[in-house]
Amino acid sequence: MSVTIRRLGVIGDLHGEDRRLARALDWFASQALDALVCTGDLADGTGCLDTCCRLLQQAGVITVAGNHDRWLLQGRVRHLPDAHRRDQLAEDSRAFLESLPGTRELETAAGRLLLCHGVDGNDLAKVWPGTPRSAVKRSRDLDRLIHERRCRFLVNGHLHYRVLIDFPELLLINAGTLKGE
Repeated sequence: MSVTIRRLGVIGDLHGEDRRLARALDWFASQALDALVCTGDLADGTGCLDTCCRLLQQAGVITVAGNHDRWLLQGRVRHLPDAHRRDQLAEDSRAFLESLPGTRELETAAGRLLLCHGVDGNDLAKVWPGTPRSAVKRSRDLDRLIHERRCRFLVNGHLHYRVLIDFPELLLINAGTLKGE
């Protein structure tokens, strides 16, 4: 990307929510952003995956693959409720999903940003910040990223909760999801 990112829009796990994605993209279009990113998991939900792929491409959204996208392409874990099927996808949607990397690194005005679905290359990794009823869950992948100082920002998904954690060397931003109520 040739422009230094100062204003960034973030879209969390889509899970086929094409109508919500369209509304989000309309809103982001009015926000004078330098870039718009998506944390993956386009597949597996009640909406139209072909429409999601088309909308992301048309809007130029920088997108990474999530575990549901990987499972769809591999024909795995298709017993899930509302699981999309590879053979029901348009060819251009299939090609788009196949082209998605697991991670992307972007330059921002405040430092390097790592965009991924889980944590770095592990699309199943979660960072659980804890609640009054459940303990914080340690992430060795996150510990490694912090130790390496490879990036200043980690933008991820997978958890389906919006989370912002400001570690001394890394700001973690979890975008949540468009799925559900």
